[in-house]
Amino acid sequence: MSFLKTKVWPVVAGFVVASIATMIFEYINSFFFPLPKDLDWNDAEAVRAITASLPWTAYILVLLGWIVGSFKGGWVAAWLSGESKFRVSLALAILLTLAGIWNVMMLGHDIIFTVIGLPLLFGGTYRGYRAAVAKRPRMFFRGRGNGVAAPML
Repeated sequence: MSFLKTKVWPVVAGFVVASIATMIFEYINSFFFPLPKDLDWNDAEAVRAITASLPWTAYILVLLGWIVGSFKGGWVAAWLSGESKFRVSLALAILLTLAGIWNVMMLGHDIIFTVIGLPLLFGGTYRGYRAAVAKRPRMFFRGRGNGVAAPML
């Protein structure tokens, strides 16, 4: 049960928070670059054609959403795990990167977006982890301070 509370649950919660934050940015982006109403999402070639026709400015809010989402997810995962090590946030970073790869493969994003965006998922998660570690008192992290286990919030 402890493994679920300190390892699995923080990764799941971080992924949900990161996904919601990313979706908010992508929703805002849809007002600036609306998709055709008759777009068939089951037709992969049509989706890739629409994605390829978007200007490079359409990717700015998407990249910002990936950065903010991974930051918030990394922060939540580190905060809930109560660890001072990067392990739980690293698991989240790997999960977010796999989701990003799936997104790139399904939508056919530009190669520059892929090269820039996927490393940002790791960077954002790491920065979120660092922010959580810096904000939380040292004694609350497992394996640090006076050895007291972190309270489960």
